[in-house]
Amino acid sequence: MSSNRQLFITATDTGVGKTLISGLLLGYLRGQGDRAEYQKWVATGCAETVADLERVKELSGQNAEPVSLDLQVPYRFPFPASPHLAAEQSNREIDPELLVAAYEIMRKRYEILLLEGVGGLLVPLRRELLLVDLIARLKIPALLVARSGLGSINHTLLSLEAMRKRNIPVLGVLFTDGPDEEHTIVADNLQTVGTLGRVRVFGRLRWSESDTELIAAFQPLGAAIRAALNV
Repeated sequence: MSSNRQLFITATDTGVGKTLISGLLLGYLRGQGDRAEYQKWVATGCAETVADLERVKELSGQNAEPVSLDLQVPYRFPFPASPHLAAEQSNREIDPELLVAAYEIMRKRYEILLLEGVGGLLVPLRRELLLVDLIARLKIPALLVARSGLGSINHTLLSLEAMRKRNIPVLGVLFTDGPDEEHTIVADNLQTVGTLGRVRVFGRLRWSESDTELIAAFQPLGAAIRAALNV
């Protein structure tokens, strides 16, 4: 690899599949021999463990090289809410410079750094700072995860518009299935978003309760994303 790569994994909303895709992609990259790692700037609704981080480890395998939790997930709050409110409920405030410092350490340490967002793009980190604006400042390319079913077109196109307005490079869109998707709607959503959004659609990840099946189904998607990163 000629230089290190970073990829911000965001989504159209909460619960769309950012953590799932982060874990699957991290596992795929490591399986290709890449020195890849995961970072999530803010986690909310945390007690003693960070559920998203634990899920990523389940899907990707434990890294032989330990990473400090304060570096991997710099901010962790117990209140399950938007970062700005979760921080306020703990009588704290998110310092963007601390996030930038943690990001700089991680991006220099690994060949590929995957950063998972929190909620959607326009969630506030603090009252005067949106998550998307910090991503724009750092010029990190983004992969947008979207639901494949009904209602996805509007949310996906709005998210693409928000990123392009801020000159954030968009690597592409990846759709995730729910348990009962209508095939005609899903097929049209992929085509419509690709055409109207002028964006690369990597495809869809079909729903399964089995991690083994998800990992297998993700292989061609991971290969396409890896190639798009010019690894």
